[in-house]
Amino acid sequence: MQHVPTHSVIFGYLTAFAPSYEVFAASRLLVGLMNGGIGLVCFVLTQEYVGKSYWAMTGTLTSMIFAVGITLFGPLGYFIQPWRTLAAAANSSGVLIFLLSVTLPESPRWLYSQGQTERAEEVLQHMALRNGNNANKLILQRVGSAKPGNRGNRRAGVLQLVVHPVLRLRTMVLMYVWYACSLVYYGLTLGASETSGNRFINVSMYGLVELPAYPLCIYFINKNWAGRRKSMSSFLCLAGFACLCTTFVPENAGTLLSLALLGKLMVSAAFNIAYVYSSELYPTVIRNAGLGVCSMSCRVGGILAPFVPSMRALHTSMPFTIFCLSGLSAGCVGLLLPETLNRPAAETLEDLSSPTHNLKSSGHKLLKRNFLFSLKAS
Repeated sequence: MQHVPTHSVIFGYLTAFAPSYEVFAASRLLVGLMNGGIGLVCFVLTQEYVGKSYWAMTGTLTSMIFAVGITLFGPLGYFIQPWRTLAAAANSSGVLIFLLSVTLPESPRWLYSQGQTERAEEVLQHMALRNGNNANKLILQRVGSAKPGNRGNRRAGVLQLVVHPVLRLRTMVLMYVWYACSLVYYGLTLGASETSGNRFINVSMYGLVELPAYPLCIYFINKNWAGRRKSMSSFLCLAGFACLCTTFVPENAGTLLSLALLGKLMVSAAFNIAYVYSSELYPTVIRNAGLGVCSMSCRVGGILAPFVPSMRALHTSMPFTIFCLSGLSAGCVGLLLPETLNRPAAETLEDLSSPTHNLKSSGHKLLKRNFLFSLKAS
């Protein structure tokens, strides 16, 4: 994983010193490819380093940093006007990320699901000691499909997202949800520069408006009466309704900007929940592949987003109408997914039908799998 930040930093600096437009375009393409992989792997690792009860918080905080980056890019662009200098300054944080990434251990959940129990124990012992807990006698019991050489784990690949009946339905629904989230999210974000007023302030506002969405996510998705599924669908529908209301507001009015910002807040909340929710719907052995396919459909929405504002040539309300229909339809389709709140996280494909495996800790006390990494002193 450490090689991905390295390449991203190199291609980022290549952008700043590109001698021609062709080199500039190629470097931006490569930076996009690298950053897409970095974001996905970092999110999965963050989730798998902690117990499932913390996934809502860690997933939300990971997504919140993205909004912080958008917010900071406004003043950064204001104070650093030359684009080459701006590109170099924005890329410099990647050097720090690379230096920190080399210290990260492998995911203990992934090691365990692959039957590498000894290595998983070593990582967990290291994490426990760094947390001040005594876990010298930590033992993970090899149970069921976690045994070395398990055939079910070896065949867990991208193809299973199509072949496995449960994963097939989930993947189809999640791909559309991610596509709609990306289309609305980036469509509204890119529209910030076209809004009347200072474009640097507008970009920062579109980042700042996301920040309240994350505490809302943590609150709602942990409530039994809301959960992941209903919260995600509700925020998507609210984003659609906010975009719908803009079609009835006079153009260039202050209310138009307020509704657009409200839509951005709602779709940001839905996007964040989609990340957390998707990581819980996929077993560990295929989680990275599942989120990778969802991210691929997400990029399709991001690619199409810049072209939606040009549809004003057909009708001034056409862009927001498309955002409205996308949000409402994705919210309805999302209700086809199962709820994952207070349910154990699946580790293997077999766990999709019977997630009842147990683990043995240092005190030889059987723990449910979703508490695997909530290590305490023995």
